[in-house]
Amino acid sequence: MLNLKTSNFDRLFIIYIIIFVLALSVAIYARGGRDLKVDIYGAQQALNKDSIYKNPTGDDPRPLFRYAPGFAIMVYPFILTSQPYKAVRGHIEIDGIMPSVFAWYFFKILLLFLSAIILLKLIPCVSKDVALRNLKVSFMLALPLIGCELANGQNKILALFFMLLALWLFSRKKLFISALCFCLAATVHIPLAIFAVYFVLRNKKFILNLAAAALVVFFLLPSLVFGVHFNIYLLKEWFLNNIKPFCLTNSYATYADLRVSSQSLPSAIGRMFVSGYTGNFKYLISPFAVHAVIRAVGIVLLFFSCFASWKRLNPVSEGLCYILFFILSILLPQYSITYIWSWSLVFYFAVFNYISYPEVSHRKRKFMLALAAILFITSISISLKVCNRFSVLFWGTVILWAGIVGVLIKNIWRKPWQKTCRKS
Repeated sequence: MLNLKTSNFDRLFIIYIIIFVLALSVAIYARGGRDLKVDIYGAQQALNKDSIYKNPTGDDPRPLFRYAPGFAIMVYPFILTSQPYKAVRGHIEIDGIMPSVFAWYFFKILLLFLSAIILLKLIPCVSKDVALRNLKVSFMLALPLIGCELANGQNKILALFFMLLALWLFSRKKLFISALCFCLAATVHIPLAIFAVYFVLRNKKFILNLAAAALVVFFLLPSLVFGVHFNIYLLKEWFLNNIKPFCLTNSYATYADLRVSSQSLPSAIGRMFVSGYTGNFKYLISPFAVHAVIRAVGIVLLFFSCFASWKRLNPVSEGLCYILFFILSILLPQYSITYIWSWSLVFYFAVFNYISYPEVSHRKRKFMLALAAILFITSISISLKVCNRFSVLFWGTVILWAGIVGVLIKNIWRKPWQKTCRKS
């Protein structure tokens, strides 16, 4: 349990938040919604009944907008400028974008607040006071990456909100509504689809609900907005440009991504065997061999995550299972830019709540705190490019994953704890 005097800690938390808000306001203005421009570009293309997956900048053959078609609909309310996009080499420019940027920013602040409320209900703790304190500490630790996500106008907090809501509804046995929220989360960040394995492990009835929800979220609702034929066209484009090159291939050459800001498994492994830049890669081993290594390691990560999570031990350990599948959705995709680690808010909170229980041994508490410390140190190391080149954040996340898998597997062979708290 984290021992901090409440009054002093609350003052520190308030000061920290004030500094954060002031610094973030400047950063948001300076960045000018760089990533949000891509989202608005996709939404404008959809409104004009044009492909949202072509790249007009000439910088890279891969699409700029890489989300499911339905995400363009989510962005519609934030098109607060009448100016069309302008394609500049390497990025998109849109005049009058700042009202959209700040509207998007405050919307995500609201979602972050709602996500915090869901976390308090979703992951059990020894008491409400301790849970609230753990949440504040977790927020402070995750704040640098949360700030990075907000400053760049990214959308991963939106995905996190839908995913946490899906998990909470699932825990309340509201399977269809949970599946709807899950599909909305996957619309924003398709790698979250790996959570389908978690849901099915917990309740096989979820499969039928997921199929119905996917039909609604990916086909019926977008077809009402786009029209059936245009939505089918966009779904095909999404599959051909974003899903197929990574999921249905036998060569690393179709999805190589060595950007130092990407800390996913394919990027980290790629940097070990590949050098150069897009269109001019040099391989130490064949692209097929690199691909085989990535797939083999991914299968190992998925297998042990499932094995560690398959048996429901008690509500206390469930938060650790959530971490495993969030980590999978971060590490397994083609690329994961560092701001997606804003989800570490969930990681810290689950770890701190877990060690708050008296049943957790002193040795295990120290071990879990060490894992959290490694994650924090590696997450702030992203400010150094050399650390990114050596995939330090990736390896720190793998260490966290391995430690949690070890704790859960060890708990499987022990007598289940008696419930020491009522469900929130």
